[in-house]
Amino acid sequence: MAEVSGQVGTAVVVGSGRGIGAGLAAALAERGHRVRGVAADEVDLTDPVAVHAALVGADGDGAPGLVVLAHLEAASFRAAPLVELDDDAWEAAAERSLRAAVVVLQQVHAVVPDGGRVVIVLPTAAATGVPGLVPLCSAVEGIRVMAKAVARRWGERGVTVNTIEVDLAAFFAGDAPGGAGSDLPAVVQLGTSALGPGSAVDDVAGLIEVLASDAGAAVTGALLVADRGTVMVP
Repeated sequence: MAEVSGQVGTAVVVGSGRGIGAGLAAALAERGHRVRGVAADEVDLTDPVAVHAALVGADGDGAPGLVVLAHLEAASFRAAPLVELDDDAWEAAAERSLRAAVVVLQQVHAVVPDGGRVVIVLPTAAATGVPGLVPLCSAVEGIRVMAKAVARRWGERGVTVNTIEVDLAAFFAGDAPGGAGSDLPAVVQLGTSALGPGSAVDDVAGLIEVLASDAGAAVTGALLVADRGTVMVP
């Protein structure tokens, strides 16, 4: 098991009720980490008090040395032309995901010890653009830039903040993209993956372990793409 630098190794996966988050919670547990899942359908991620309590937990594990945020609101995945979005639809599909990321990061700052690790998992959709998913792409880019700004400030505490992106179907459904549902819009495919098919969950879990270990202590504010060489974002 890769030890979290200076910490006991407790990991909290936020947004772990479905998709890539659920897969990562299980994968990290299988790799020997103590994992606590925070499911968005059980905890209001826009409520600071609820998020703080979920991060701290009630099982005696104490402050987490690793927090993984893998959450976008379900409304973000519903395709609709931009010209048809009213204020309520934009709020549900874009603003709420951004607000949840802000609240989670605020509470992470309050509870994660110096030297802790934060990893944000997002889809690559914003890199390619997906028709009908302007709110989702806007939220993804906003969260990604937010992570870089946070990493810049939190570096003085030795806390690293990095982003890992996966393809949209993998984010939505983990290693079972066939279960993503007919409502998930098709993503423009820029080419076949250079490395061939594999487990998105295992790919991301492996990167998280590197970032959470002493070997990853010098990496912060970075964007890593775990799509087996499909998008190849510069």
